[in-house]
Amino acid sequence: MRHTYPALLLALVFAAHASAQTPPPVDIEWTWSPEPRWLTSALPRANAPTPDIGLSFGHDSYGSTVRRDAVPPIRIVFDDEMESVVRVFNRADQFRDAGAGRFRGAAYDLSDPAAPRRLNVGLVEDSRMNTFDHDWAPSPAESTGQDVLLVFASDYDGGGAYEGRTARQLDTFYGLAAREAPGRGIYSTDATLLVTPSPLRDVTAIGTLDGAATVRWTASDRAAEVIVRILGLAVGRAAPEAGGVLLTGLDPGVPHALSVEAVDAYGVVLEARRALARPATAGGIAAASVLPPSPIGYYGDVWGYTASDGTEYALLTNRWEGLYILDVSGAPAAVPEVVGFVASVEGANDSKDVKVYGHYAYLAHEGGPVQIIDLVDPSAPVTVGTLDVQPGVFGSGAHNLLVAQDHLWVVGGRTSGNAGVRVFSLADPAAPVWVGEFRPDHQPVAYYHDFEVRGDRAYGSAIYNGGGVDVLDVSDPSDIRLVTTFTYPGAGAHNTCSSEDGRTVYVGDEIGENGNWMRIFDVSEIEDAELVGEIIVDPQAVVHNCVVQGDRLFVAHYTEGLRVFDISAPHEPIEIAFLDTDPGLLYGFNGAWTAYPFPGSGKIIVSDLETGLWVATLAEPETGPAPGDVPTLSAGPNPTVGGLRLTYNLEAEAQVRLSLVDLLGREVAVMQDATESAGPHRPVFNVSGLPAGLYVAVLTVDGVRRATTTLTVVR
Repeated sequence: MRHTYPALLLALVFAAHASAQTPPPVDIEWTWSPEPRWLTSALPRANAPTPDIGLSFGHDSYGSTVRRDAVPPIRIVFDDEMESVVRVFNRADQFRDAGAGRFRGAAYDLSDPAAPRRLNVGLVEDSRMNTFDHDWAPSPAESTGQDVLLVFASDYDGGGAYEGRTARQLDTFYGLAAREAPGRGIYSTDATLLVTPSPLRDVTAIGTLDGAATVRWTASDRAAEVIVRILGLAVGRAAPEAGGVLLTGLDPGVPHALSVEAVDAYGVVLEARRALARPATAGGIAAASVLPPSPIGYYGDVWGYTASDGTEYALLTNRWEGLYILDVSGAPAAVPEVVGFVASVEGANDSKDVKVYGHYAYLAHEGGPVQIIDLVDPSAPVTVGTLDVQPGVFGSGAHNLLVAQDHLWVVGGRTSGNAGVRVFSLADPAAPVWVGEFRPDHQPVAYYHDFEVRGDRAYGSAIYNGGGVDVLDVSDPSDIRLVTTFTYPGAGAHNTCSSEDGRTVYVGDEIGENGNWMRIFDVSEIEDAELVGEIIVDPQAVVHNCVVQGDRLFVAHYTEGLRVFDISAPHEPIEIAFLDTDPGLLYGFNGAWTAYPFPGSGKIIVSDLETGLWVATLAEPETGPAPGDVPTLSAGPNPTVGGLRLTYNLEAEAQVRLSLVDLLGREVAVMQDATESAGPHRPVFNVSGLPAGLYVAVLTVDGVRRATTTLTVVR
């Protein structure tokens, strides 16, 4: 039986916008013989590239060092009379080598079908389970854990090449996380699993500015050419190994349905994939460029490094591989150039965050130690050490880092270790030394997702269960003390960034229940922090990281891309620029991850999870509004059961309209539409007739939408 599986949700978006009918996208094809099949997937369906068999390949297999485009076709033979000696890795001991084991069968590389090459095989088991027997024999019971079969790139030698290693970041071709199928029995028949990479996969379309889009792909050597079509017409073509092609002349902001075809030497279509190309849109941006097509894939944080000679570099994390160093010192529209790379250390996976101190970079991994990298020669970065940030915690790591006050502040990672904040002195940057920690046991979940230090004050974002933001006294990093906590209804505080005078804090909400946008708090009286406003780019969009530089607030806003605000009036931010980095048409957790504004040149670098690194500069800045020119709007009590007071101030007589809209953007009530005099206004309205839920109050002055605030109606 031959099976293929979808790999990209992009095909679903395509189906909603185009009527073209092409085969569904696939990543791998597999055939089991003879039927009936006695294996089924041990992975949750949402996590499995092949949900009926549990196969993964390339970097998806424990952060393999093998690229997806380098994985060959293989054959796995299951034969009770045959045996391969394998290395066994213990999941309960951070995937360390647990000795030799056996697999009854063998695996072969079929790159040369006439001369199959036998491969080394590994086995992941869990010593916490009673099936820890060093023998691949997955049970049908979910409670027994997984026996995962790993197929490596090396020639078979009884697994000796992997002695003393961990299962992470090996040269793994494939991982098979399978269980005994109901009603069957392991080895009830001798069987063969044939796995073949699709001739075309990993197809994406990245919109750039000026009506252009870059289409990129991974293609096998079965293809002689890749052709990109719009409405059946060829608009781009390239050799498979080119990895991509640039399309120009497209309408900015408009989705274009693409068919991407891999054809053989005779012009026969081996496979067709669907994609949407939507050229990026921008406002207030003077110039921008994006990293060209590359197989280096799935990104996280970005930070900047300025060398002693003034050259500006971007440090871009690749979630599966490590850290890329790119020269971004050219003209704003110049394509950034990869000049250096350092791989994640063995045993570390999911590179999430990076920060810089002097000529050292600190690379955080969600699972594994912080990596210390010397950047004195950016073209040849060197790992000079690692830092275990949660000693003794299984699978521990860090989600975020901060360099401030000559210390490294580490948060996140596994909550089982009470991942508050741990602080390390950078007196010797190559060998940070632990000096203190704070564990937020008072929070519903003792965990900080992000951390900010401003002078002697710090803010810890307790993202889970409405924990809000902790305010900490960090004047002595070895003796951190809790000052107070502030929050808001349904909070999911992801990170904070504060104004340079320390009187205003911007809180980004990633997973909260009452809108995943930014809240503005006046913290001039820290024991009585006051919610004074909100920044809502789109009520359905999710915000991510923010940073303040001078009177500018830079926000990486996932699907809404880069957003830049003038905060010269800190409680009344005005959006002055945006850059759409995300090619999709949906909301969610794709798109812009972090924005970093270089302090010298004015360049802004932005990391996007899928499209990579963007470099932008702002258009000539306009003078920001004077305080008081732009009215603010607040609502209380909030939440409310019916009575609602809206507060705003007018500098001059104006036509005022106050309305309520729901989260679908529908106007559900007009509370006021009249000419109002200059001065403060505090009208009261009855909203008891509205259904319970979240609403946005909108203040329009002389026909211009000037301020918004959210409120919750409860019953």
